[in-house]
Amino acid sequence: MENYFPLALEKTKELIKIKSFKTEAKPKAPYGEGTKEVLDYMIKLGNELGFKTYQDPENRYGFLDYGDDDKELFVILCHLDVVPTGNIEEWTTPPFEPLVKDGKLFGRGSFDDKGPTMMNLYGLKYLKDNNFQSDKYKIRMIFGLTEETTWESIRAYIADFGVATAGYVPDGEFPVVYAEKWIVDLDMHGTHPTDFEIKGGEAYNVVADYISYKGPKEAEIEADLNKNGIKTERKNGLLMVKGKSGHGSLPWLGVNAATHLFQAMKNVGIKHKIVDFMCEHIHNNHNFSQVFPNIEDETGVLTQNLGIIEIENGKQRLAFNYRVPVFTEPKEKFIPKITEEIKKYGLTSEVMAVEDSVYVPKESEMVQKIMKVYQEVTGDLKSQPLAIGGGTYAKAMPGLVAFGAEFDINRSTMHAYNENVPIEDLEKMLEIYTKAIVLLTK
Repeated sequence: MENYFPLALEKTKELIKIKSFKTEAKPKAPYGEGTKEVLDYMIKLGNELGFKTYQDPENRYGFLDYGDDDKELFVILCHLDVVPTGNIEEWTTPPFEPLVKDGKLFGRGSFDDKGPTMMNLYGLKYLKDNNFQSDKYKIRMIFGLTEETTWESIRAYIADFGVATAGYVPDGEFPVVYAEKWIVDLDMHGTHPTDFEIKGGEAYNVVADYISYKGPKEAEIEADLNKNGIKTERKNGLLMVKGKSGHGSLPWLGVNAATHLFQAMKNVGIKHKIVDFMCEHIHNNHNFSQVFPNIEDETGVLTQNLGIIEIENGKQRLAFNYRVPVFTEPKEKFIPKITEEIKKYGLTSEVMAVEDSVYVPKESEMVQKIMKVYQEVTGDLKSQPLAIGGGTYAKAMPGLVAFGAEFDINRSTMHAYNENVPIEDLEKMLEIYTKAIVLLTK
């Protein structure tokens, strides 16, 4: 802790400075220049720390290895991309200028997933420097670049190198995630005439928090929103509605500006099928409960998030992110029912992506070993393996689980403005992951 943590913290700060969200493809930078820069940085650092490294010639992914090539493969599957910053005015500290303040490291990616990634790297570096060797495994840290968007990066890696025997993803919650829900990205389309335009949101898995409105009764809508505690501003001739950003798997921790706008539109007397749909099924309803009152199992309940909205005369798009409990197969039991319901409002559905669920029994050796390490380091004997709505790279390979790095999901700042991680949490991560690598690769 004395010698390695300060180095890990400084390198995390350098990593945060790189604007590694997905942008327009460039030559040798298929996901944008920022993602190439962050991959270049990690591969260079891996070389400096004495690891064997590999960088995909097209810069789609990279990895570093520790151990002999003839052994089975144990992976630590990380991602270096981040979600966009959203409305920059909501940040109290610049998102790509890391700052330690009040015992926390602030910056986009500090928690998701650059901080945890760096703690794993320096845990592995410590073991290497102290001559740890696994008799069974070669250990590989993989660096993905599109976890927050298309997953093209990890699919490219698997196409080239296949899947691992075992491993974990430091991009979920502690103590360990044994189950992850299905994730469905679904667009709803309409062709209704409208005399209003509404646009905003940045990603399926981020609460839409900054929305523009142009149309009738702007002053009345603004007054209604303000009366109900929703902030607004006038910008470039538009009424801007300001909510609160948050992770798409935890929509209740954010404030969806779009759904509040529709409720205000209804309150002031604007009548439209899309207004009806949003107010009857979406606003302050994170579970689509009128249509799906009973989708729930040990992995939780159905959740929905409106992430992107584009409405103009004759063309509408509502982009949703659904987290579906593990034992409800979406294509058979979920998507057809949505499609049928939204027909009543003149809308059609388009499935953009379906990510598989994860289920590794709590009694499995992997889960039990992880629990042992977590309990040893933290002294927490009460916490149990978790099921989450968040989707991690554990979905990419069979047998992997998400292991950390969030200690308290209810205070999570992942995907939020002013993303930060407590320094003491980073310290605990370094200790937990270093010990876990030893135990899990025995």
